[in-house]
Amino acid sequence: MKTILRYIIAGIMLFSITSCEKFLDREPISQVTPENFFTSEQNAQSAVMGMYRSMLSPYYYGQTMIIIPEFSANHVNHAASYPEFVEYKENRIRVDNPWTGNLWNAAYATINAANNIISRVAEMPQGSISEEKKSQFIQEAKFVRGLTYFNLVRAFGNIPLVLTPTAEDEDLQVAQSAADKVYEQIIADLKETLNLPDSYANAADTKGRATGTAGKALLAKVYLYHAKTTGDYTEAARLAGEVVGQSGLSLPGAFGSVWTEENTSESIFELQFDEQAINTLASVSNPTASMLFYAAGEEIAGMYEASDKRKDFTVYPGEGENSGRYYIGKYRNYSPAIQNFPVIRLAEILLIHAEAKARADGNVSSAAWNSFKTVRDRAGITTPQVSAFASVAAFVTEVQEEKRREMMFEGEAWFDYCRTGLALTEMMKNANPDYFLYPIPDAQRLVNPLLQQNKGY
Repeated sequence: MKTILRYIIAGIMLFSITSCEKFLDREPISQVTPENFFTSEQNAQSAVMGMYRSMLSPYYYGQTMIIIPEFSANHVNHAASYPEFVEYKENRIRVDNPWTGNLWNAAYATINAANNIISRVAEMPQGSISEEKKSQFIQEAKFVRGLTYFNLVRAFGNIPLVLTPTAEDEDLQVAQSAADKVYEQIIADLKETLNLPDSYANAADTKGRATGTAGKALLAKVYLYHAKTTGDYTEAARLAGEVVGQSGLSLPGAFGSVWTEENTSESIFELQFDEQAINTLASVSNPTASMLFYAAGEEIAGMYEASDKRKDFTVYPGEGENSGRYYIGKYRNYSPAIQNFPVIRLAEILLIHAEAKARADGNVSSAAWNSFKTVRDRAGITTPQVSAFASVAAFVTEVQEEKRREMMFEGEAWFDYCRTGLALTEMMKNANPDYFLYPIPDAQRLVNPLLQQNKGY
């Protein structure tokens, strides 16, 4: 795990030469030292900035967190069929696969950044920071920590639950916590974010930082996943319904606008890439890439109805010398590769509400159906009437398939299909529920003998 200072310094260096409209106020790098860092509100804000900046790493949301689950779902191909990517497509992942290790390390680095803020901002002396900002920064860090632990628990299952900051040279050996225990902590963290402001000074801040709305939306998603254990979908339905009904959020008429524009009315939490922190995935998955890594699977277009407006935007065929290859359409802002990434957007919350509401009510209610229909209406496709769904289970399957089409190439469908078991028949070449989880990286087990390997590896 890396120290928070490394991310803070990197973040400040990058932001100091970036447009003033992109994110937070900057602080000169010369002022940043370990001794004075958490002694002023401005420096605490810089720590928050560094935490968000760590999420842009190519080993986290800048590439790995998105593309690896897409390989697992068999949505993408590597241009050269490298074995480390083929392993995900075949569900035969080696314990020393570098991409699994990259994701683990990057996620825990972000968690450590959040832990530093939670711990050290709370200790800042009176007068050095307002109580309002102290509370806000801690809650923002808990949002990021909750989101990152949610990603880890979905990917690895039982994982170390580290809630205090650690130093780079610290010999940290922590045993895994059961997944249910991790979910309890995620829920506790996210509940504390619900009182965050719903907006900040500008659109980039409002969409690029944790808000009360983002906390509520993420908590609804967490409850949906945790209901696999608890069987209780009530809170997922309630929270998602509140987000859906919130003013200021709406689906733009053009599906692609959330990708071609920044911080739209659909976006709830959106990572802000720029020239100094490029979106690596966008830079290596487009027709003009000097090194093309990732292309869309040829069969993806066949998952959409002919009239579905999402089809041609999401996946498109190459032309000329690129004929015969299909491209990922959602990362079009690649010259330079400053494509923002909407981590949470309204369409997903509508589909979460549709599933959770039907499950909680025990029937396909009009409220559940309307949320489902809203997403399909934007896509320009007809929605079957409520009576067409023979059961809640049949409706849930339709909702999941809709979510797969809607969120193609966003790193979500694999986890969602594993949640309900659909991955066994719809995605996996080696259909074994043991491989819903990725292996604990072997390098981590070598330095921490307390870690137990996941079943099947």
